[in-house]
Amino acid sequence: MLARQLLRQRLRPAPVARLSRPTQRPMVRFASSDTQGKPFPTATAAVSFAAGLASAALVYWYTSPSRQTPASSPAPAKSASILDKSPGSGIPDLNALGLSDQIAYAPVPTSEGVTRQLNEHAFSLSSGGGKLVSRYDGTQLGSNNPCEDAFIHGSFSDPLDQKRGDWLTWGVFDGHCGWQLSNLLTKQLIPFVRRSLDNAKPQDGQLSDEAVQTALKSAFTTLDDAVVKSALQTIESDLPFAEKARRLEAAYAGACALLTILDPVSRKLTVASTGDCRAVLGQKSADGKWTATELSTDCTGATPSEIARIKAQFPDEPDVVQGGRIWGMQPSRTFGDGMWKWTAQLKDRLRDQYNGLSLPSAVRYRGYKDGPYLTAEPLVTTTQIPASEPSFLILATDGLWDAMTSAQAVDLVGRWFEWQKKGGSSEPVKPATADFGPTVLGRKQQCKYEEKKITLQDDNAAVHLVRNALGGADEQMVKGALTFRYPNSRDIRDDITVQVVFFAPASGKGKA
Repeated sequence: MLARQLLRQRLRPAPVARLSRPTQRPMVRFASSDTQGKPFPTATAAVSFAAGLASAALVYWYTSPSRQTPASSPAPAKSASILDKSPGSGIPDLNALGLSDQIAYAPVPTSEGVTRQLNEHAFSLSSGGGKLVSRYDGTQLGSNNPCEDAFIHGSFSDPLDQKRGDWLTWGVFDGHCGWQLSNLLTKQLIPFVRRSLDNAKPQDGQLSDEAVQTALKSAFTTLDDAVVKSALQTIESDLPFAEKARRLEAAYAGACALLTILDPVSRKLTVASTGDCRAVLGQKSADGKWTATELSTDCTGATPSEIARIKAQFPDEPDVVQGGRIWGMQPSRTFGDGMWKWTAQLKDRLRDQYNGLSLPSAVRYRGYKDGPYLTAEPLVTTTQIPASEPSFLILATDGLWDAMTSAQAVDLVGRWFEWQKKGGSSEPVKPATADFGPTVLGRKQQCKYEEKKITLQDDNAAVHLVRNALGGADEQMVKGALTFRYPNSRDIRDDITVQVVFFAPASGKGKA
């Protein structure tokens, strides 16, 4: 979500793992699951360069791929030997770079490379037969580097009766102004939610819809307060400077959050949304068509209800919402983003002494006062999962919704569902023509879904959505979208994180 800085493989199904704490990857920003990692390959060896090295030779080495190289694009000769050391000196021998005056660029993705990249962080899990959740799929495709999205999925004990069966949860987090806060949410949000649910008061031995919703609102705001409102206490403490900086960096960053919680016994799904991630329920109606129902509301400076709320809160600041943004920030509800929540005095102190962000610009937004202009309190809904027909849940960061509508996403997953039922994995479906005209990506056109380019070729429903968001059967468009790397990629696509959860009818029919 870099644009908000003005602001804003295939895996085989496996049993659902119990969520006690997210499994960490080597890169801390993906601590929520074992399916995350860097979105794009980078060089893995660091080389000390002697002064005066010819620029052409440097580019030759730097642009060589660090991982697998497609067979159609052989690696430059002797590229693996650049770390060879001169005998007895320990100094890298750069003669291996040769004397060529031709620039060797990194190869572009092949069709197989595209599929590998789309599946790099994909996962698919099954809860077995006879369960409400028949399976769920997920994937993530970064555009920022590091990727600012994060996600979480798993189970935790029923807050009232641990013997009653676990609740299931799925969440996606869309960071901006950095990845630090979205990463923090993968480790901290569920503990706050569980604590809040444990404190909820049951009625007749059950938690009412209102009690669960209230608990989620409390968990979100309590966690955000712990991150943001602790800033003054942090800088006035006796902690070492580095420890203070570490505690402040999450509050400097921001994140939109979408968390869904399912009680399998009651078939009730609770959705809490802070920001513009989105949850959509796809249902198969009696006539066989798939219908889309949005379970969350995009909370941005362009949403009429949010505009009215903020202007009513700040009646003496007529310019607080302009151009779909709140003093430059697109989402109107977020975690973190202390610079939109702290007083002017505290912000000046943080900027002077603790490297605080210069956003929002005091020059551009002269009417800015103290706020707080943003809140982490989520909008919460409760939905009964249909018992008579198959259904599914799509939850995704706005990188997906920038490329398609909710109805289009449901239609795509519905097509995939029917294709899978027919054993379609071995028979990809593509349009009759592969001629889609010239490929254009830039100011005239960003990545987007087009019905004429629909393709069915992925075993993972989330990967299926991402592929079609990038161009579907238009392979040149998809290759182009993945060839541009950060920062250029940010002009045509955002980080994309998607999870798709399939619900079985009470009768057990129609499972994915």
